[in-house]
Amino acid sequence: MKDLHIHIERGPYTTEWIEQFISKAVQQNLDEICLLEHSIRFSDFHPTFKEAREYSRYQRKWFDGKEKSAHTLDEFKALANEIRGREYPIKVSFGLEICWFEQHQNFIRNLTSDGFFDYLIGSVHWIDNWTFNQRKYQWLGKDFNHIYKRYFEMQNSLLQSGIFDIVAHPDLITCHGLYPSYDLADTYMEFCKNVKANHVLLEMNTSKGLGVNKQFFDIAKEVGVEFSTGSDAHRVEDVGRSIKTVTNLISHR
Repeated sequence: MKDLHIHIERGPYTTEWIEQFISKAVQQNLDEICLLEHSIRFSDFHPTFKEAREYSRYQRKWFDGKEKSAHTLDEFKALANEIRGREYPIKVSFGLEICWFEQHQNFIRNLTSDGFFDYLIGSVHWIDNWTFNQRKYQWLGKDFNHIYKRYFEMQNSLLQSGIFDIVAHPDLITCHGLYPSYDLADTYMEFCKNVKANHVLLEMNTSKGLGVNKQFFDIAKEVGVEFSTGSDAHRVEDVGRSIKTVTNLISHR
């Protein structure tokens, strides 16, 4: 069993902090964990957020707050090397969850091309530089059909970039319970075929529920995509959350 989506952002870059996650993973009978950070946590990635910062006052304030506590990739890599030099009863991998901005594709590729990380996880949190998942009220007056269309266009460009190993929480767009007026079956089918063609893992994210919705999941299984499992834990207590259940779901459907 693997939990390949664990955020360490609430603590310091020390072995003592990391070993708390490892201990919890051992308790949960996991075989592998991937410890990571959001790309916003690193000043190296901040140029990719330039347009998003300028999009609105809300987003500018959000970015400026994150900027104050940012690390560098070298700091994170030093921590990873320290942990990699130790022996643990489970496999401990390191990765990045990278916010996907199509206009900065080459920048992201160059920044991650050294192959240092075990997993690069791509996520669409921004649609044309607009944050759709932070506050429901931000959808007021928006064209839901257009939002969904652009979301999956960006998901597909993420896949086709060749940068990522995993696509994170691929139906995050449904986080507020707001949907387009059309059936999403064809959209899911095209996306899943793209996932398979580009040899990317589709994440079953257990932060809310057991991954993607049933229609999405059934289509993914029909297409024959490969899955990853991740708790999206931001606290030690959430490591391994529902991983056994979702692993069995993938195996038996």
